[in-house]
Amino acid sequence: MKISPFLSIAALVSGSGILASHVEDSDVEDPPRRQLRNSYMADPRSIILKGNHGDHTWANTRTLGGGLRFDWTNLRDTNKMSLHARVIDFYQNPIDACQRPLRNDLKIYRVEMPNSGLGSSMHLWARQLCHAYDEKAILIVEPNKHIIDQTPTGFLWNDSRYCGSHDSPLSCYFGNHESLRACDFSDSERADLLRDVPIHEFSFSDPMLSDPKNGCTFLEQTNERIIQFPHEVPLGTSMKEHNAHVVNEHKSIIAFFYAAAMEFLFQKVSPIVISEAHRQLLAMFDSGIVPANMVTVHIRWGDKEKEMTLVGIDEYIEATKEIIGAGWDIHPQHIYVASEDGRAISEYESRMPRNWKIYSSGPTFDEPGKAPTSNAQANEGQDGLEAMAALLIALEADRYVLTTQSNWSRLINELRKSIIHPRCGECTRMIDVAPGEW
Repeated sequence: MKISPFLSIAALVSGSGILASHVEDSDVEDPPRRQLRNSYMADPRSIILKGNHGDHTWANTRTLGGGLRFDWTNLRDTNKMSLHARVIDFYQNPIDACQRPLRNDLKIYRVEMPNSGLGSSMHLWARQLCHAYDEKAILIVEPNKHIIDQTPTGFLWNDSRYCGSHDSPLSCYFGNHESLRACDFSDSERADLLRDVPIHEFSFSDPMLSDPKNGCTFLEQTNERIIQFPHEVPLGTSMKEHNAHVVNEHKSIIAFFYAAAMEFLFQKVSPIVISEAHRQLLAMFDSGIVPANMVTVHIRWGDKEKEMTLVGIDEYIEATKEIIGAGWDIHPQHIYVASEDGRAISEYESRMPRNWKIYSSGPTFDEPGKAPTSNAQANEGQDGLEAMAALLIALEADRYVLTTQSNWSRLINELRKSIIHPRCGECTRMIDVAPGEW
């Protein structure tokens, strides 16, 4: 793959036409991948495909007696990333980053890992990746110094049973995705490389950081605090209307980048996450095999009522009926309810039709309004590993009922759009009961 000089965020997400002028890819869809797609289009659950093609191994973990539909430990090798994720990968992993003598022209953008909910933390990471991309820099994430006494990794959601003192807080679940972490530099070389690189704190809003037309500035939804471009306001359009247009256009750019960022990060999930996912699968399903018609429903209750009006269970059930379609009240239906609130799971089960069967996994609690971070702190990050594994199980469905005002639903949807949908022959559908996605 050949990539021209640095692309702006707007150019990156503006469509295959513009991107194609920067990326030349001689890899047409090869036979194994075509067979993979065709098999999924025929029957997403029946694929049994093994073999080698060049340097890639094509396999499906379900052939091992249950398991996940993809080998998440090696998505980069077994399924091609989208062009957008590959461009991110190209700039975050330059082929000469590890050369000696150390390059003095490498631009590095360092930040601390946030101390927030898991879904929020993932999106704050993606936000900083976007800023690093704006700066033409390699992102390096450092442990959060405020919680380093609670966990050696400086990330609240790292399971202390398995996550030692990794350089990067995310490497326990996602391996060495940061190029400079993967280099065999000595401690002194690493110190020299990072000596004069400041560490930025994660910020929730910084409208002055970059140009909102092309970069990763996160604009206030009120449209009042964004950077103004009076000379660009069309005749007959008020400043407020123009600001609203800029905000909406920018949201689309950021949503697109987030999906590509998550695809980039999830290309090499750690085996400990896969192992935990298999444990949960075996605890829920016969032989760990996911039912072919499973629907994933994400219910965000818990402490979310501080930020939004909670969606009632009846609305979730009606949306589930809609996405199932004809036969929802006749044929057996299998519903995976993803929720950290045990009350929501119990209430959904008590109100759903009798021909439906409910499944659930991952961390839960029953205390109204309780923040998930308090549980994660109490069990030393075990909730983080269980939640990551449950996320992969949620992505086994082809149909989804989500709440994208929630960061966790956004994460599910980003991975659905960027990884699941293009690799299963565009087999997925989604209903959003509380839209709020950037």
